Amino acid sequence: MSSATAFYLLSTLGGYLVTSFLLLKYPTLLHQRKKQRFLSKHISHRGGAGENLENTMAAFQHAVTIGTDMLELDCHITKDEQVVVSHDENLKRSTGVNANISDLKYCVSIKMRDKLIPGAYWGL
Repeated sequence: MSSATAFYLLSTLGGYLVTSFLLLKYPTLLHQRKKQRFLSKHISHRGGAGENLENTMAAFQHAVTIGTDMLELDCHITKDEQVVVSHDENLKRSTGVNANISDLKYCVSIKMRDKLIPGAYWGL
C-alpha cells in the first residue's frame, strides 16, 4: 500500500472518529433539543399498582394525594365495544379467570371486578 493511500485511509478514519465523537457529545449540532410540553417528575403506573389495587379510583386518588404528576392507565375494548380499564388484555393474572377482555361483553367483564386479586401484580 502506498503512503498516499495509507494517509487517505487514516485521515478518513480520523475524520470519521472525530465527527462521531462530536455528534455523540453534542447531538444538538444536528438536531434542536425538543421542548417539553410539560414537566413530569413522577408518573404513577396503573395508579401506583404497588400501593393499591391497580387501575382503581382509590389507586388514582392516592397517587394524586402523594403528588404524582401523571397517571398512566391501559384501556381495552370489550366485544360489544365498551371501554374497560385493565393493564392486561387477558384477565388471568388479575382475576384468575383465563379470558380476554375483547372476547367478553361488558356486562360479563364488569362481573370480574369481584374476582380482582389484591397483589396480583407480584403474582401472589
